[in-house]
Amino acid sequence: MMSEKSVSRRRFIQSTSVAALALGTPRRILGANDKISLAIIGTGGRGRRLLTVVTHVPDFQVVSVCDLVEDRMDLALEICSQFKPTPRKYLDFREMLEKEKPDACIVATEEANHAKCAIPVMEAGVHCFCEKPVEITVEKVDQVTRVARSVKTIYQIGFQRHYVPAFQQCIQHIHDGKLGKITFLQGMWQWEGGVGGRYLDMDLSGCWFLAQACHHTDTMAWVMQQPPLQCEAMGAVTEQHEKAPEHCAEDHSAVAFRFPGDVVFSYTHLMNCCKEFTGEKLWVYCEKGGVDLPKAMIYPRSGMGEPQQLTEPAADWDAGTSTEIEGFARHIKNGEKPLADLETARIGTLMGIMGGMAMYDRSQRKWEPRIVKWEDLGSTT
Repeated sequence: MMSEKSVSRRRFIQSTSVAALALGTPRRILGANDKISLAIIGTGGRGRRLLTVVTHVPDFQVVSVCDLVEDRMDLALEICSQFKPTPRKYLDFREMLEKEKPDACIVATEEANHAKCAIPVMEAGVHCFCEKPVEITVEKVDQVTRVARSVKTIYQIGFQRHYVPAFQQCIQHIHDGKLGKITFLQGMWQWEGGVGGRYLDMDLSGCWFLAQACHHTDTMAWVMQQPPLQCEAMGAVTEQHEKAPEHCAEDHSAVAFRFPGDVVFSYTHLMNCCKEFTGEKLWVYCEKGGVDLPKAMIYPRSGMGEPQQLTEPAADWDAGTSTEIEGFARHIKNGEKPLADLETARIGTLMGIMGGMAMYDRSQRKWEPRIVKWEDLGSTT
C-alpha cells in the first residue's frame, strides 16, 4: 500500500515535471489581429528610443515599464501616452513578469544586467528582445546561450544591421560567391564625443569596444559565418576623468582578428576625434573586388567590371532600429527565427570580449596588448 508520504512525493514530482515542460513555452498563441502585450525593463536613453519606435508598430500594446529610477519611468510613460489603460510602473522586473504576464519584453538595461533580466524573461515564456551585446563575460554569455537554445520563445538581439537592406544585400552578394574568396576585412568607427555614463565603467559595459563596436564584430561574424581564431589589440584612456571608475573604459583602440583562411579583420575604434576624422566604415576585400557595406557599393577590381550600387546606403548608426522592432513583432506573430538571432550575436559578443581581454589586463589594471585565442575564452557553448 502506498503511503501518504509517497503520494505527496509523486504529486510533487508530477507538478514540477509539468512546470519544467512549460518552462520557456509562450503563454499564448497570437492570432493575426491580436495585440502583443509588451513590457520593457530599462527606460534609459536607449530604452526610450525603442519605446518611441514601438508606438509606431500597431501590433504592440505596452502594458508596463520597469526601472530603478522613477523619473526615467515617468519619461517612458509620456512616450506611451497613446496606450490605454496607462502602462503600469514597476521597480522589480520579476514582480512585473508575474503580475502582467506579457507576451513580450524588451530588455534595455546596462550590458552587465542583460543575463540577469533576459534569462527570467525567456524562462517565463515571454518573447525577449534584448539590446546588444549578449553580456559582458563569457560565463554569462554561456548562461544566456543555454537558455535561449532551450526555450520555445523568441530571443532577438539588438544588432540592427541585420535589418538594414544595405547590409543584407551586400553580405548576400558576398555569400553567393560573386566576388570570390574573402581576403581581408577592415573597419573603423570614430566619433567627436568621448566615452561617458555607464559606458565608462567596465564593470557595467565590459569595455567601450564591447559595448559599441560589437555592432561591427557581429557584422563581420555574419560575413565570415564563423568565429575568429585569435585577436590582438591595443587600447588606451587618453581623456582624464574626475571620477573615473576602478576599471575605466578605453576611448582609443586598434584591434586585429585572424579568421580561418588567413583572413585578417583590422579595426580602429576612436573617440574625441576632429569632425573630419569621424565616421563608420566597414569594407570586405575579395578576390574579384571589394564591398563597402554601409554604402551598399560593390567595387570590382580593375578590368573586372563597373562599380555597382546594390541598394540605398545605410542612413546612419541608428539605421535598422525601426525595422528590427517591426521585425520583432512579425517574428512573434509568424513564429519566425529572428534575423539577429543568438548564434551570430554570440560570436559577435565573444569577439567584443576577446578585444577587451587582448587590450586590458584586468588583474593588473594595465593596458597591455596580448594575443587571445578563441579557445582562451573558455566558452562551454
